[in-house]
Amino acid sequence: MGDCIGRKQQNISMDRNLSSGPSGRTGQAIMIMDEKDIMIEILHRLPLKSLLISKCVCRLWNHLISDPIFISNYSRRNPQHHVSGFFLQKFLFLEQYSKLEFITCEGQDDAAPEPSLCFIEDDQGVCIQHSCNGLLLCSSFRCHEDDRKYYICKPTTKQYHQLPKPGCKIVFGINIAYDPTISPHYKIICVCDSNAIKMYDSAIGSWRVSGNHQVFSHVLLFNRGVFLNRALHWISRGALALRFDIEQERMLTMPMPPIPEGRSERRLGYFGESGGHLCLIEIYGPITTCFDVMRMESDYSGWSVRYRVDLSRIASSFPSMARNNVQDIHRYLFSILHLADRSQVGEDESSMWLHIPGTFISYNLKDGKWSKLQSILHQINKIEEGMGLWHSWEGVHPYTNTLCYF
Repeated sequence: MGDCIGRKQQNISMDRNLSSGPSGRTGQAIMIMDEKDIMIEILHRLPLKSLLISKCVCRLWNHLISDPIFISNYSRRNPQHHVSGFFLQKFLFLEQYSKLEFITCEGQDDAAPEPSLCFIEDDQGVCIQHSCNGLLLCSSFRCHEDDRKYYICKPTTKQYHQLPKPGCKIVFGINIAYDPTISPHYKIICVCDSNAIKMYDSAIGSWRVSGNHQVFSHVLLFNRGVFLNRALHWISRGALALRFDIEQERMLTMPMPPIPEGRSERRLGYFGESGGHLCLIEIYGPITTCFDVMRMESDYSGWSVRYRVDLSRIASSFPSMARNNVQDIHRYLFSILHLADRSQVGEDESSMWLHIPGTFISYNLKDGKWSKLQSILHQINKIEEGMGLWHSWEGVHPYTNTLCYF
């Protein structure tokens, strides 16, 4: 904030100097500043970090960059394909607040937010409920639903907005639907008791009931929806999953892979989006280092195997990954954080990011090669001392730094 004020004062002085004479470079600068269309075109070409800094130059630039139409046009011209990193969250029984850390991905240091959400003022502390394209949906931590507050926030700029209460006695899941390339406004989808779907539209600023939908709340994982192709997708521990079309407000089913014969329950290892497709990993064993990466067909007819993974070489290289004197299905410790398909940005590479005791690994899904993510190794000791290894993909919230409207 101090740097921002300093830049404002510096540019006030600069504006005064510019007004002292209309000739030469001074006159050209005034002409450019006065030409709104020219300025917008220049701002559209700036990298995101430079653009956010430019908001502090003068009131005009701040006004232009904060305009919802500018944000939509900028997001379409500069789509953010790279995940900046991950919020890792763990709830400890004896701790009043959730434990939160942020792991930065390779080459994304400039886009990384601070791990703390202390800028949200809540006496109960806050925890993350969901993340989507640069926005976090947070809520009060240890409290009853009647007392719970919900917030939408942008952690890189420390902006947040308290949402009105959805008015539900029970919340099975609450998710963000936000695509800045389509609209600067976001929607919140809340799955409530009595099979109700409530929607909050930031353009309107209020909740409304979408309708009476069959939601199968006892088997659906509504806390970790994936927003893709203008729909929220929820996987299931049963035979059918659901997707909710945001625009048409229709609830549709989609199949889950069959549970292997002899297994009594589904064992989910990861669910997310990669390269514009839904991806699912289920890990059954008997050797849990071997599993398939599945991808949903574009017509939602079923899942197909995209990659077959064997992590046995990694396990042999890291003895801390294996535990003795336990059942085989619990023997190996690793957590799948993210699947990255870089084909959208012209690179023929698909990788899986793993957290294993003591390190983070980037695993190439095509050739099986792996490497340590060196830029984030310094964060590991702090995380494992305070949190321990987090074994569930449900506690990992990917974050992409985008331009958002508040």
